Amino acid sequence: MFLSSSWIVLAVAISRVNCGLMDLFNANSDYNMAQSMDAVFGALQNDISYMLTGGLTTTVEEDVTFWCSNGGSTILRQVTLNDPNIYQKIDPSKGVSLVIHGWLDDMYRSWFQQLVQDTLKFYGGNVCAVNWGHLARFNYYWAAVNHTMITSGYLTKFVQFLQTTGVPLEKITMIGHSMGAQISGQVGYNLGGRIGKIYGLDPAGPCFTLPIDRGLQYRLDHSDARYVQTIITSRLTIGVGVGEGHENFYPNGGASPQTNCVFPLTSDAEFADQIMCSHLHAAALFRLSLNPVNVYRGKKCINWPTYLRGLCGFNKANALGIYSDKSGGDYFLRTSAFAPYTVRS
Repeated sequence: MFLSSSWIVLAVAISRVNCGLMDLFNANSDYNMAQSMDAVFGALQNDISYMLTGGLTTTVEEDVTFWCSNGGSTILRQVTLNDPNIYQKIDPSKGVSLVIHGWLDDMYRSWFQQLVQDTLKFYGGNVCAVNWGHLARFNYYWAAVNHTMITSGYLTKFVQFLQTTGVPLEKITMIGHSMGAQISGQVGYNLGGRIGKIYGLDPAGPCFTLPIDRGLQYRLDHSDARYVQTIITSRLTIGVGVGEGHENFYPNGGASPQTNCVFPLTSDAEFADQIMCSHLHAAALFRLSLNPVNVYRGKKCINWPTYLRGLCGFNKANALGIYSDKSGGDYFLRTSAFAPYTVRS
């Protein structure tokens, strides 16, 4: 049983850890990483005196909100913990998909809204957007890392509330991008891996697995749900180095720049944009793959160089996204430079 105070203990614990990325990316810059690339991918700073500077002045109920549709409408309605009108907003006979954004984002981003709406359209059931935008955009990257534990603690309570309405854990699907993927893993850890499915869209690496692994309670891995799939598109930069799901898909080898993110570089800012474009590409591929017309088929392989040498051509193929056969393994694939990014196999 998840203890309501455990996420507080974990939040305090991580706040005392030097994750190696101090004074990182000003969240007010809206993806402008030009002045902080050295801090991210260069020499790591060791001073932890800046952790959680300023603190929080709002409650978790204000900072983490849930906006749901029961599939009968595209309009999202706010659902609160212990909502007395829950059965008007959620149909407990259907599964629930929880869509979670990452660092610097909120539920009002156009890409996130598109992901939520396409999940409603193609996956069906109940869909809830998890908005932790204030915590995700709070001050600096390392502060947002700390706030994932606050978010996952409250989200765990929300999932437990859904259980009381009649939604079993195996009918819960979590779809998280970046830190949202790590939040999904934290919730899965809190609930003993009994959640049905987690799709981790380029899980955030810095302070979770980079420069060192912080442990299973902080990051997404295959033990967090009955089925975990990761899609890796900016490995060893913003994203993790290795996917730890039951299945892991590596478009274009999983590294930045992704094929659609290659453009001439004249400044650190454009280099940063290239990485962020690659980081978001996982979410784009997953969203587009919800439509069965768009198929991104990978080949089971040990690594990208082996795939490029054509040594995996006769290996098992599998589809990225919800239409995977869930047989397990690592899959590599190419995507094209232009939407919908499909490549004929």
